[in-house]
Amino acid sequence: MQIKFGTDGWRAKIAEDFTFSNLKVVAQATADYFKTVAGRNKKAIVGYDLRFFSEKYASLVADILASNGFSVILAKKAVTTPTVSFTVVKEKAFFGVMITSSHNPYEYNGFKIKTFNGASAAKKETSGVEAMLFKNPVKEGLRSYKTRDLIDPYLSFIKTFVNMKRINKCSFKVVIEPMYGSSQGLLLKILKDSKLKLFPLHHFRDAMFGGIKPEPLDFLLTEAKIAIKKERAAIALVTDGDGDRFAIIDDKSIFYSTQHLMPLLLEHLLFNKHLRGGVVITTATTSCAEIIARRNGLKRFYTPIGFKNIANLMLKNDILIGAEESGGMGIKGYLPERDGILLGLMLLEMLAETGKKPSELLKELENKYGRFCYDRIDVKYPPEQKNIIFNRIEAFNPEKLFGKTVRSISRDDGIKYTMEDASWLVLRQSGTEPILRIYAEASKPETVTKYLNFGRDLALKD
Repeated sequence: MQIKFGTDGWRAKIAEDFTFSNLKVVAQATADYFKTVAGRNKKAIVGYDLRFFSEKYASLVADILASNGFSVILAKKAVTTPTVSFTVVKEKAFFGVMITSSHNPYEYNGFKIKTFNGASAAKKETSGVEAMLFKNPVKEGLRSYKTRDLIDPYLSFIKTFVNMKRINKCSFKVVIEPMYGSSQGLLLKILKDSKLKLFPLHHFRDAMFGGIKPEPLDFLLTEAKIAIKKERAAIALVTDGDGDRFAIIDDKSIFYSTQHLMPLLLEHLLFNKHLRGGVVITTATTSCAEIIARRNGLKRFYTPIGFKNIANLMLKNDILIGAEESGGMGIKGYLPERDGILLGLMLLEMLAETGKKPSELLKELENKYGRFCYDRIDVKYPPEQKNIIFNRIEAFNPEKLFGKTVRSISRDDGIKYTMEDASWLVLRQSGTEPILRIYAEASKPETVTKYLNFGRDLALKD
């Protein structure tokens, strides 16, 4: 088999490709690569989530790294990916490894690498690891690594980014939905001294994630919506399998993706926390973020989809906020990393500061900037049709779509058609699968549906 690192690590099906023998090869290649670039810093952090066998996989990786001369700290229990990123920075380690496949279905596990600054490994590092695969025999058996609690220092750190006193005085109801992931219990621990009424869902280990994939998507959050109505809660905070992606359900049981949350948090950072900085806008970021940034004189940075691209800008520039459409956001002053727990606390802080419900805040946002509706679909296609499909898409240069003038066509990251009214359609190839990702935004949900269906028909027409 071919072991290949994708957008954020190596992921594969358990027992099919993600096996102990293949993991040993990847861990040894990781040790071999970092030995060549680490210099005197031979410290590494290893964490793991609550997937099947993750703790055993992690101890194997810790052993191989230690047997190759690294000073290794292994998490004592399951942690989130941002916890590993934080610990790498706190301990001044050269790199970290997180055993997780994030939001993928339960059949998968994975291997993420974090660099010394807490960011996901860039192409340079992952290509370096790939180049070392199967080059040297696996060194193992020394078992000289140390285990340590990584959670308490991490929680102390993220609490410094919000006004905990203000949050703790509030008494509204909050549903907490970690989707069986490794963020379970963290918000309960942080908010244990608050007056908030907390209603936790799925705070136990289920390696099959209740039969669904642990990704904060609208159609996967039925139980959170029911809980909101039953308890008459103000908000449900949702995190994915390894705690780096985030979404909410509002007081009316409506799902908010990043496309709603980024503008709300941008307003919160600007007008409640009085912060300034650049705004990172990806190919599929809501136009609302562009409008807010422009009206407030904020510098805009444009990048392809993928949090790795946002993190790179955060390391080089004064960034206030950057977000990818699939639930990851980076915030000024924090690590160059997504963190669902931090975002959950910031949403609670926003409700505490304003005294308003999410639905009220969204209504105010729409009154101020207009309505922005968003959706996305993934379309599988026969691999042998790839060139035909994407050549057809590449050749499509309309002057109008559904009666609207096409203001611009960008090919920087897939193809994006932006209309005169700021609505848009994006068609973009998956980097790892025979899938066409189609994204759309418009002022009405029915227009979004039209755009998505048009994109699918364009790709798959005979």
